[in-house]
Amino acid sequence: MSAEEVIKLQQQVAAGSDQKALERLYTFYYSRLYRFACALVSQSEVAEEIVEDVFIRLWENRSGVAEIRNLQVYLYVAIRNRALNYLDWKSRDLISYFETYPEDISMSVDTPERMLITKEMASQINKAVDALPPKCKLVFKLVREEGLKYREAAEILNISPRTVDTQMTIALKKIACAITLKTIA
Repeated sequence: MSAEEVIKLQQQVAAGSDQKALERLYTFYYSRLYRFACALVSQSEVAEEIVEDVFIRLWENRSGVAEIRNLQVYLYVAIRNRALNYLDWKSRDLISYFETYPEDISMSVDTPERMLITKEMASQINKAVDALPPKCKLVFKLVREEGLKYREAAEILNISPRTVDTQMTIALKKIACAITLKTIA
């Protein structure tokens, strides 16, 4: 969906008469927001509820939706805030909730040997990503898996773009080091 289409749907939602526009936005953003919520709360059902709550609140406050400059960043920030509120409410250690779902890294393969090598490499990469510090892992997932720009990830996480850059550098070095050490061993 293009930026222009998103803006048009925002305007339709803001007009208050087109619930289908909200459904299209929900369908378009759901999987990414759900994965992000999962990364924060580590509970599938809770992540689903968080995403649904954000869209319900968006509909309830639809008159201001047309004024949102970047809906994607707005939604990610809303998900982050809801997730952090949930974690606070549960009064649990925030760090333990940054464990993420297993993510398979798919690569094109054509021979059984390449399939085995690719599967092993994907496993090593996933383990290396899982071993990253929580903040570093979250930044890496937003930038690499969700395809967000550093500026957008920074806005979502309420940190500076320079911090995102630093965290990405740390993540890439640690992943490369883990894979290199595993390959040598």
